[in-house]
Amino acid sequence: MVEVYERKEGTNKMKVTAAPNPQIVELLHTISEKMKELSHPPLDILTPLQSREYYKIAREFFISIPVDGGEVEEDFILSGEGHDIPIRVYTPSGQGPFPVLIYCHGGGWVFGDLDSSDNLCRYFTRHASIIVVSIGYRLAPEHKYPSAFQDVIESVKWTFRNHERLNGDLKRIAIGGESSGGNLAAAASLYFRDSEDYHLYLQFLITPVLDNNFHTRSYRENHQYNLTNEKMRWFWGHYLTDPCEGSEVYVSPLKAPSVKKMPDTLLITAEFDPLREEAIVFGDRLRTAGINVEHLHYEDMVHSFVNMAGTVESARCALEEITERLYNLMHTEEKKG
Repeated sequence: MVEVYERKEGTNKMKVTAAPNPQIVELLHTISEKMKELSHPPLDILTPLQSREYYKIAREFFISIPVDGGEVEEDFILSGEGHDIPIRVYTPSGQGPFPVLIYCHGGGWVFGDLDSSDNLCRYFTRHASIIVVSIGYRLAPEHKYPSAFQDVIESVKWTFRNHERLNGDLKRIAIGGESSGGNLAAAASLYFRDSEDYHLYLQFLITPVLDNNFHTRSYRENHQYNLTNEKMRWFWGHYLTDPCEGSEVYVSPLKAPSVKKMPDTLLITAEFDPLREEAIVFGDRLRTAGINVEHLHYEDMVHSFVNMAGTVESARCALEEITERLYNLMHTEEKKG
């Protein structure tokens, strides 16, 4: 099911599975039938407001994983621009200080919120024994780029400044996210890579968006499972004011001239994901720059499979493995001590 992927010199070959896990196919079919029943409009006339409502309905098919223990606190960050950034802080049981993960939810920069990532954050907190600071960044198209990115930057600074209040370990503050949240996490890692005051310990990227480029091999494969080429074009169209912004490094981290001094990386990819190839190339670039990269590639999974862990058995197994790796990486210094 899982391959610790590393591209062999002189070849681009990967083992390809014929189709995703059958449980995932069945789940996506069930959601698709529900959308047809609700007369989900085609993307060319779907509004962001409508998309958020359909997204909430689809999420009802993703069963939560029972997670016990820990504490959850609602809070907000007052941004430099004067608006509030809602956050949700998850703290594990025990004394601490704990490693901290700043987490950015997925949703194509258009939908998703603190609730959509709640179960996953609770899971990471409980099973990786870390504090999670989940960020409710502003959404497009009401707030286009760089609004979400700026909110994440503010949230990183706030977390470092408040690590004692959080009972967090200043030396082990990481950033992560899934899909568009992975994009924001990687962009923030680039932004802070030369900072002495805000030194990020790790970047945790789950099926991330890393490049405004529709010509990669995985895009050309034109997968129709969960995330499609058409949906990604729709997301990018709402996130950016001008397509030219797609060449900016904080929009497309893969386009950065250099990735030196980036934090160690835990990278998660799925075979049946149009974003697969850009993430693999990003991991290769990081390794070449001397960055430690742990890359887990799931051959029978689709985009955002971690959110299906309560419904799909193999996704649950994958999440367990990912969380174990996260635990080991976040507690490395503690073990050495």
